[in-house]
Amino acid sequence: MEHGGIKCLNNFTLKMIAIICMAVDHIGYVFFPSEPMYRHIGRIAFPIFCFLIVEGFYHTRSHLNYLIRLSLFAILSEIPFDLAFYNTVFYWQKQNVFITLALGLLAIFCLEEMNKQRRFIIPLVLIWLTAYFVHSDYGIGGVVLICMFYVTRETPLVRCLLCALILYLFWGTWELYGLLALIPIMLYNDKRGPSVKMLFYWFYPIHLLIIYGIYTYL
Repeated sequence: MEHGGIKCLNNFTLKMIAIICMAVDHIGYVFFPSEPMYRHIGRIAFPIFCFLIVEGFYHTRSHLNYLIRLSLFAILSEIPFDLAFYNTVFYWQKQNVFITLALGLLAIFCLEEMNKQRRFIIPLVLIWLTAYFVHSDYGIGGVVLICMFYVTRETPLVRCLLCALILYLFWGTWELYGLLALIPIMLYNDKRGPSVKMLFYWFYPIHLLIIYGIYTYL
């Protein structure tokens, strides 16, 4: 803990909050579509994951390995994603969130290099367009949100204002419940916590398969 216990949440705790909120969201989407409470809780997950992508960028030993992990699980998660939400093996109109997170990490690489060479603005724009055209979950707005957490890492007040603006501009008032994610983010103490970095990677496709199995066979 730091500052008298105010910043009391480590990286592991943030991941668990995001994972639980995400699971609640997906359960509500599949099993209780007319009950908005589940979806409201679920809005908390994605901003936390975006924040953690930035933290991962700063703390990982290998940026390349980090990108490879995200990309690998984007591939592994696509069929479970399509089965759970669209009841088909391949649904080309929507892609899973790992693609958005991987593109967001690539965007951070570009922003980092833009401090040295302005020409990286071109690949940055191409990354945003890729998110849009492949219809990844949260799309271009998701990549922009990750970029926002990167550029406002040292300015929490600006982060709050820009987060609200991005959520509203890309998804409307519905997604503003995601602002609640800023509370645990502000309590983050920059500590790692228990080492279970593969937990989310595997949880995402497995929980989608479980949801699909229950929905299909019950």
